Amino acid sequence: MEKVNNYALRRRMIALCLEHPHVIEDYPFGDSNWAVMRHEDNRKSFAFIYEHQGELWLNLKNTPERNDFLRESMPEIIPAYHMNKTHWITLRMTSESLYPVAEKLIAESFQLTKPKPKRRAKNQPLL
Repeated sequence: MEKVNNYALRRRMIALCLEHPHVIEDYPFGDSNWAVMRHEDNRKSFAFIYEHQGELWLNLKNTPERNDFLRESMPEIIPAYHMNKTHWITLRMTSESLYPVAEKLIAESFQLTKPKPKRRAKNQPLL
């Protein structure tokens, strides 16, 4: 099994999240181990990046159906640690080869949590 540099991989995962527009890196728990990636506009979290049991773990949001499929198809994906297990999964970054998986799942989580377009009030004119 390859030795993963958790610090370097963590920085890569954070940088990957920050490539999305209007994203901020937050440490709300008073613990520098837990990086929370949020939308700047609505403050919703879409990724939690932290070390656990000597591995880098990412908690990511997705649909219940997709999460079921992911958990069944990849041993590195487990029910989310300290989160709602229906809507969140944990990706255990046990290998650098999981980077493309993380990239896709981060993008999906970002899309699911991004701010919704503002709706026009019923009586508000179009112009």
